[in-house]
Amino acid sequence: MRRIWFRFPVAVLVLSLALAGLPLAAPRPAQANVGLVLEALGVLRENYVDRLDAVMLLNGAIRGLRAALSAAGIQADLAEIGAGVSDAQATSAFRAQFEEAVRAAGGRLTPTALAHAAIRGMTAVLEDSHTGFVSPDVNQEFQARARRQAQFSGVGIVLMAREGRFYVRDVVPGSPAAAAGIQPFDRIVRVDNVPAAGVQPGQLAGMIRGPTGTTVTIVVERPGAPGPLTFTVTRAPIRVPPIFQAKILDGGVGYLQLYSFFVDRVGIEFRQTLDRLLGTGMRALVLDVRGNEGGYVHELMFVLNALLPPGRAVFQASRGGQTQTFRTSEVPMLPSHVPLVLLIDGGSASASELLASALQEQGRAVLVGEQTSGAVTAAATFDLSDGSALWVTIMRLASGQGRRLDGAGVSPDVQVVLSVADLDQGRDTQLEGAVQIARQRLGLAAGVPAVTAW
Repeated sequence: MRRIWFRFPVAVLVLSLALAGLPLAAPRPAQANVGLVLEALGVLRENYVDRLDAVMLLNGAIRGLRAALSAAGIQADLAEIGAGVSDAQATSAFRAQFEEAVRAAGGRLTPTALAHAAIRGMTAVLEDSHTGFVSPDVNQEFQARARRQAQFSGVGIVLMAREGRFYVRDVVPGSPAAAAGIQPFDRIVRVDNVPAAGVQPGQLAGMIRGPTGTTVTIVVERPGAPGPLTFTVTRAPIRVPPIFQAKILDGGVGYLQLYSFFVDRVGIEFRQTLDRLLGTGMRALVLDVRGNEGGYVHELMFVLNALLPPGRAVFQASRGGQTQTFRTSEVPMLPSHVPLVLLIDGGSASASELLASALQEQGRAVLVGEQTSGAVTAAATFDLSDGSALWVTIMRLASGQGRRLDGAGVSPDVQVVLSVADLDQGRDTQLEGAVQIARQRLGLAAGVPAVTAW
C-alpha cells in the first residue's frame, strides 16, 4: 500500500496481529531480518524527500541495535561503518554487525526485534517527526482506520491532559462510553481503583483499553454533580468516525466537528453532512478541527472544494527543487454569504493546518482558538515484507501563499485558551467564542448562553 497523507498520529492504539503461516523453506532468521533492514534502507533512499547516504543510515541502524541490546542489559561491541566506502561495502559491513548483534542477544532478543530496532535507529538519524518505523500491529490498526473498521478495543474516549489532570476531551459516537453516559470534560480521577494523579497519559490510556468483553471502572468528577460518578463500562471494538457531531444551534448556527482526514471518503461524508445542515436552515457554520491530526490529501481537497471558490491556491508541495501549487477546482457548496468560523488548537495538525491556512489566507473564515501544532509535511506509507511499514516524508509543504507551516503552525485570528478553570466548570469557552462571532456576523444579539460540553 502507498497512500499520500499528512503526518502520522502522535499516539497510536494497538491491535493484535494474526500470525501468517511460515514457508516450508525459510532463510535463517538473522539473514531474513537483516534483509528487512536493507529493504527499509532501499525504501528510504528511493522515496525520501532529500538524498540520503547509505553509510549514514546504516550507522543509525547500528546505533539502534546497540540501544536495543543495552536496554535488555546486553553488552556488544558493534563498530560503525567508516566513511568513504561504497554502498556494497557498507551493506556487507552492516550484515556482519547484525550477525554479531544476533549472536550477542543469544535469544534474549529475537532477530525480528533487532531488525525493527535497527530500522528505528535508521529513521532516527533523519530527525524527522514525519518519517518513522511502524510495527506490524500498528500498521494493521492504521489500515483498519482508513477502511472504517474497528481499530482497537476499549470504551471510546479521547483523553486530554492538562496540568497533571485528565479530562475526557471527546466521546466517540456510538461507543460504550457514550452508552454509559460519560461526557466530554468529565475529569477522570480513578480507573479500576488506581488514582489517575501521577499517571502518564499512555499509561492511563492502557488502563482504560483492554480485551473485548472485559469491564473497566472509571470514576469521574463532573461540574454540577454532588460527588464523584462511577461508570463500569464493558470494552468493545471501537470504530472512530471522521465526523463526531453535526447540528444546528440557536440562531441557525451550524456546528460540525471534523475529527480526522485519515478515513477513506471523509470528504464525501463532509459534503453530505454540509448539505444536510444547509437543508435544515443553517445560516452560519462553526467548523471544529480541534484535535484533528490530519490525513489524506485527496480528502482535504474534497473539503476545500466545498468551502472555497475554484482556482484558489490552497497549499504548495515541493520536492527536488520543483514546487507544485494545489488549487480548488469546483463551485463551493457553502455559499459565500454564509459566515464560517474555524476552531483550532494545538492538536490541529497537518491537513487541518493546511485547511486553516487556506481559509485564513483566502479571507473565508475567522480562526478561533489556539496555535496549531506546526506539523505539516507530506508523507507516504510503504509496506515492508513482514507486515510492518515505513512512514516517509516525500514532499515539503507550505501554505497557498508559500508560508512555511512546519514548525510554525497557524495562529488564530481570535485567541481563546481553554483553561483548567473552564474545564472544571464544563465550559467550552472556545466554542462559545466561535458561536458568538458567528452570531455577530449574522447580526444576532451578542449575548448567548454559555456552551457546555456535549
